[in-house]
Amino acid sequence: MAAFKKLKINCLCCKGELINGAKRVHQKMILALSIGTSTVRVTSSKLMEFEPINSEPTVAPLGCHRRVYTYKVTQSDILGHECWDYVSVWSCWGRCDSSEISDWKFPYKRSFHPVCVHAKRQPVIAILKNCHPKAERSVSNYQYTEAVNCHCQTCSTQDTSCEAPVNNMMTRGSKAIMIGADTENLDY
Repeated sequence: MAAFKKLKINCLCCKGELINGAKRVHQKMILALSIGTSTVRVTSSKLMEFEPINSEPTVAPLGCHRRVYTYKVTQSDILGHECWDYVSVWSCWGRCDSSEISDWKFPYKRSFHPVCVHAKRQPVIAILKNCHPKAERSVSNYQYTEAVNCHCQTCSTQDTSCEAPVNNMMTRGSKAIMIGADTENLDY
């Protein structure tokens, strides 16, 4: 039976403050990082904390680009013995133009705006170098997925977080149903 591992990811680009739209970037990064960790059994389902280090502004032109984000990653075995290291990950960053006018309030229209996402991904394994002497060997292997290239594409819930902002009124138990639509085939 495989030992349980606890995964802790700290963003190192904005000192934990989700400013200037960094929250969406972090959500996408966490998704990108967590896609490759299917073999890791996580004992906690919440993100522990963010500790950014590369907070300098980007110099890339407008559009959708690859960008390196550096995270402090900590994994522990069932006994609490940890391995940690700084891991630099290629992810997608930028904006995509749209003629759509979004509306997060009633009537909660379906959005088809393009977002900056991974066009091609590759699995990567990082070896965490700072390990407790009694940590299981497998704890030092951190699996994640990173972007090979990026492009603008319509938001798809298959691989991207497309939901409305956290402060959306729908989170209070409301449900929006499109009248006359086949609700079984809706993608939101």
